[in-house]
Amino acid sequence: MKLLKFSILLLSVSLLAACGKKPKASQINIKSNEFFELKVGNTAIIPEDKFKLTFTGVPEDSRCPKFVTCIQEGQIKMTFVAVIDGKSQPPVELVRKPSDKRPATADIGAYKIQVYDITPERENGKQLNPADYKARMTVKKAQMADKAEEK
Repeated sequence: MKLLKFSILLLSVSLLAACGKKPKASQINIKSNEFFELKVGNTAIIPEDKFKLTFTGVPEDSRCPKFVTCIQEGQIKMTFVAVIDGKSQPPVELVRKPSDKRPATADIGAYKIQVYDITPERENGKQLNPADYKARMTVKKAQMADKAEEK
């Protein structure tokens, strides 16, 4: 009987301890100037450059829902935070409209981040979970980005 009580107590303590832990956000290794997808809360890393970029959130999504006719197309705002060589950089906010032909772009230190697309699309009457947002993007060193734009 004592063994059963002890087992139940041990199990209860283990479950309580597990509830207090937050799951670690995913990290992906990327290469400069290559496309990748990054979900909200996740971090992209260029290991050789000691560059980390975290997609911190979507503070605004006013895009017109699919299958709905809207007067304005709306826009989506995305926020990112970078750490370069161990030093935190100021947060960056990018704005993208569905009709944009060029990527939403921001410079962070010697890097240029570009968001080409963000999913999912809004649906009428459906609330999107912030964790479902995924940005299709690139990170380029500024000198690489300048050479690519010259072509």
